[in-house]
This record gives sequence, C-alpha cells and structure tokens, in this order.
Amino acid sequence: MNSGIFSKTMMINYSDVDSKNQVTNKGILRILQEVAGMHSSSLGYGVNDIPITGLAWIILNWKLKVFLRLKTHDSITINTWLRTENPLFTYRDFEILDKDGKIVAKATSKWVLYDVNKGSVIKIPEEVNNSFIYMDRYAFTEKINEKIKEPEELTLVKDYVVQRRDIDTNNHVNNLCYLDYAYEALPEEIYNGIAFSDIEIMYKHEAKLGENLCLYFSSNNDNEYIVTIKSKESQKLHAIIKLF
Repeated sequence: MNSGIFSKTMMINYSDVDSKNQVTNKGILRILQEVAGMHSSSLGYGVNDIPITGLAWIILNWKLKVFLRLKTHDSITINTWLRTENPLFTYRDFEILDKDGKIVAKATSKWVLYDVNKGSVIKIPEEVNNSFIYMDRYAFTEKINEKIKEPEELTLVKDYVVQRRDIDTNNHVNNLCYLDYAYEALPEEIYNGIAFSDIEIMYKHEAKLGENLCLYFSSNNDNEYIVTIKSKESQKLHAIIKLF
C-alpha cells in the first residue's frame, strides 16, 4: 500500500566522502536525488519511463541541513515524500536517518515536470498527481528560499567550459555539478576551513555542453558564502549557491 512516504535503506559509498572520510554535501544530494528517482520510478514516472511518458522531473531548488556526517559504508535510511499538490510544481522533502533511527540530515526541494517532446515545462497532468500521495508533513518549519537574491557585488573567480561529463539525461548540466562548480569558486581558506552544514541552491536556466560559464564569489555579514554562476557571453543566470 502506498502510504505517501517512500523509504530506502542503503550505504554511503566511498565516492560520497571527502579526505576525512565524511560524507560530503554533494554525496548527500546525490543519494537524495537517487532515492527521489526510485520513488518516481516505483509509480511509473522515473527516468526509465521517459520513452513511454515523455516526461522528466527537473529540480528548481534545494535546501539541505546536515546535523551529523557519517562515513563510508555507514547504513542510512532515507524517507521522502511529496507535499503541496499544485498544477505547476511539487515540493519533495527528505529525512536521512542513521542505523539507530536518528535524523542526521534533512532536505526539501522544488520540482517541475518537463515534456521532453515539446522541450518545455508543463502543468503536472492529473494522472501524474493522482499517482502520488501528497502529505501535510514538512522537513523544515520555515519555507524554502525559492528566490535567492543575486549579490550586488560579484567577484569573478574563474571561467569554466561545460564538459561532456557534466551532461545528464536531459542533455544539460546535471544539478549536482553546480555544487562542484561552487566549491571550485571558494577561496582556499574557506574551502578547507568550513564544512557548511547548510546549503541552499536555486537553479534558474540550464547550461549546455560547451557553454562558457563565469563563477562569481561573494559573502555577507551573516557568514554566508554565495557563488553565482552565469553564462560568460550573455550573463544569463544559471544558478546561485548559498553555503553557510
């Protein structure tokens, strides 16, 4: 019976940890993305169903908070569910529990449905909404920051050309790669000195293979570090990543 909550127990992979053998923020988001895909696939709207449905889920926002960093081969259970039924988008929340049932991280995200044949975002069809159970349950009491404000002062750190390894099944940069780009833009002392227990990401426009990107760094008085990613030619905004 579909209770609305999809649960998956798995182990943290070696590729998801850092030099201190602690799971990284990218590793956590990779796991959450994987489990979200499993949930959708179990209801007929996963990646393998795209040739049949012509529909793909695209993420617009992430908010992640980490309480405890686990290690390689530690067992975790991920709970995920949808909330706020809406014809234009859906929210998906997550909890990560350790082997003792303690919450070690939680996250929320916002998704839209993409018609791969039309090449555009569409309203979520009734049959898709009816396949999921929407719950009045929140990972966070506060709302997701859906519109991260672009900093007024930006410092260009480096350029980056999108590589073939960055492209996913939707033929644009995988959302996890933007977090990689953000870490590359951080000053060395910040990168090595802060683990960043809180992350917010806003995706604005997809980047394509061969596109030239500019990575900008900024910070504020709230000890928040912000990386803004734009197209070099047009200055079109692709993503803003806030780390704190």
